[in-house]
Amino acid sequence: MLDHLLAKTKDHESLGMHTGLVLKAWAELRQRYGTILGEDEAFWFDSFVAALFHDFGKASLNFQNMLLKALKEPVVEKGYEPMRHEFISGMLLAAHTMLSNRSRKDLPTNTAQIFAVFTHHKDFTPQLFSEDGNKQWKIRPEDASAFFAFARKEIIDNFPRQVDFLNDIESAWTFIANKPTHSLLLVKDGAIVEPTLKELKSARRYDYRRTYLMQKAVLVIADWTASGHRSIEQELRYDTELVRRKVEERVSKAKGTFTGFRDFQKESAIIPGNVLAIAPTGSGKTEAALLWASQREGYEKIVYLLPTRVTANALFKRLDDFFGMTTDPQPERYTAVVHSSAKLFRLDLDESYQSLDYLRESAFFKAVTVGTVDQMLTQGFNLGWWEMKTFHLFRARVILDEIHAYAPYTLGLIVATIRYLRQHFQTQFYIMTATMPQKLQMLLANELRIEQSQILHDKELLTKKRNRFFVSDLSVDQLRLSIERDLYAGKKVLLVVNTVDEAIRLYEAYDGFQRTCYHSRFIAKHRTDKEKAILANEENSPNEGFLLIATQVVEVSLDIDYHVLYTENAPIDTIIQRAGRVNRKRRETLGEIIVFPHSAKAEEFIYTSPVGILTTTFDVLKQHQNEALSEQDLLNMVEEVYGEWDVQDDIMYQDALTKYERLLHEKCSYVYDFSDELEQVFTREGLDTVNVIPDCYKAELFGRSILEKSKHEVAIRNHRFKSGRHTADQDHSWFKYFDCDYDYEKGLRFKKKADTQPHTYNH
Repeated sequence: MLDHLLAKTKDHESLGMHTGLVLKAWAELRQRYGTILGEDEAFWFDSFVAALFHDFGKASLNFQNMLLKALKEPVVEKGYEPMRHEFISGMLLAAHTMLSNRSRKDLPTNTAQIFAVFTHHKDFTPQLFSEDGNKQWKIRPEDASAFFAFARKEIIDNFPRQVDFLNDIESAWTFIANKPTHSLLLVKDGAIVEPTLKELKSARRYDYRRTYLMQKAVLVIADWTASGHRSIEQELRYDTELVRRKVEERVSKAKGTFTGFRDFQKESAIIPGNVLAIAPTGSGKTEAALLWASQREGYEKIVYLLPTRVTANALFKRLDDFFGMTTDPQPERYTAVVHSSAKLFRLDLDESYQSLDYLRESAFFKAVTVGTVDQMLTQGFNLGWWEMKTFHLFRARVILDEIHAYAPYTLGLIVATIRYLRQHFQTQFYIMTATMPQKLQMLLANELRIEQSQILHDKELLTKKRNRFFVSDLSVDQLRLSIERDLYAGKKVLLVVNTVDEAIRLYEAYDGFQRTCYHSRFIAKHRTDKEKAILANEENSPNEGFLLIATQVVEVSLDIDYHVLYTENAPIDTIIQRAGRVNRKRRETLGEIIVFPHSAKAEEFIYTSPVGILTTTFDVLKQHQNEALSEQDLLNMVEEVYGEWDVQDDIMYQDALTKYERLLHEKCSYVYDFSDELEQVFTREGLDTVNVIPDCYKAELFGRSILEKSKHEVAIRNHRFKSGRHTADQDHSWFKYFDCDYDYEKGLRFKKKADTQPHTYNH
């Protein structure tokens, strides 16, 4: 029926075949979600119509000629330039809503359906399709008739009582068939888009966002699935027995003995709903979270979010081995990893990894997704494929690890996201950390709607002691003799400071020792190489002295087990995290933690909230001079330091709580994709980063592949990028070469002229 019209050049796939595959995927989605999504029959009919007509515009000579030229075949009729097919498709449905003589007036107009069709390939912006305003377009009458005959059969098969709808659509077609493009654009904007968005904005219809994203998500998920000639992702089934077996295998490989799950892990497996868990580093929080997630039903997703890309990559490898492959005819991984450099990471693991694979995975298609927390937060700002991402969070089990690592602004965004997803998408959360002040516990428990008594504590390790703590009034330079003595004694020494510049200075100062500098300003390939070298040194040379000079990135990234930590003073929860890199395996010989005074820069520009946190921490630590501290002692110290502080009073936290709704109302009328400066979204705490390539690699990378260039990227703060000199790559303009000093040993250093803002929080 539509075999003579092309939808894709690959295998000359016809419009009829592709639309049929989209409808098949739509049917799978309805079967999967029809009884649980809470949407009525009208929703499913509207989404069916969107799937049926979303590529109607591909019947145009504009689209057919474009594909025929690509195939080097004769065009049908000359004079029709390529233009957006979804514009024509959407205008057909838009015209239908304006018919005064519609036979089915009981079917209400659904602008969300029209918007979904308009935007199933493009961002929703005020300029949508404006580039096509002066182009001629045409669909031959016989091709339109063929499409309507195809559509009639599909409607009779799926919604027989709605067959009159097609008569109205054909009337709508006669209305638009001979209209010039600029006239249709005026109709689109003046009669459909602008009146709808004006009403949404004036009435503050934040709820409409869900209406729109549900329509778009169902359409795009079906379309992407059909384009890949695949099925909707296979359901993942697992239980506590699988978790037990995998843990036993892992412990056995490490030459240990698994003696069964600990009490708080067993509790996690049976607690219904949301969970707030507090347990020391190395207590098995990951296994506890997986046991909790095993209670999921059907196709509910697991989304595991961490503070850093390094920890996300490591956990992906672990969970990929844990869950394995699907049983599809063409098996796929159950698990995905998503963050700003995840595509590069996956390509390093598998050169056959495709862009379309990452596109799906970045929208949370997989049964299990591991990522950085910003991957969840960005959906609230209408960034990326936010519609599909949010849809896949419906009834998902979201695990938030290391919640203590987030400063007030980010924490506010997390809380706002929890509220939105719990209210509109029935998402459940397992939030865990090693340290958390009582007031923050109460805040999160309230957001999760759980009683204080229901907070899950791992009490088995509370009396255990791993390290002895010392506080020194000497500077890091004055402690050099002590550091050297530990190195000569064959110890693994971790030296952590609060800024990259200080880490680089100390690296230079310890020339002649076995050492490595590790911070956030290394290009991707060097950071990976360094991580491998650090772990290899610990495994292969356990009795040789080694100095790892690092910044905050070491707190939740490297899974190392050193003998001694020298650390610049930081907030108490941060000190505890750094100390978690020492005596991780709880040897009988206690590790040593030496805390030295913080710099003025750290107090003024880095750890600014709550006011005086660094001085308070240092004073509290001094009260425990030369003491071996238990996990309970450390928790008590957290409470002592943070006892009077309530994050809810923090201005940054308060700003973040309402940021989503305010920004979407002001900039997006709730449904536009966010297209303004990202600084308005991620204004603080290192989230507003830009990937650059040090310009010393410009000649080396000339003519090289996208993958190779990606390996040379490093993230810097946006204001640094703007204040420095940069040029675009000749072949791939999104790569930016940045004027700076760089080498493998010390990483990126900003040149003096760009160093105009000393308060950069770069770690």
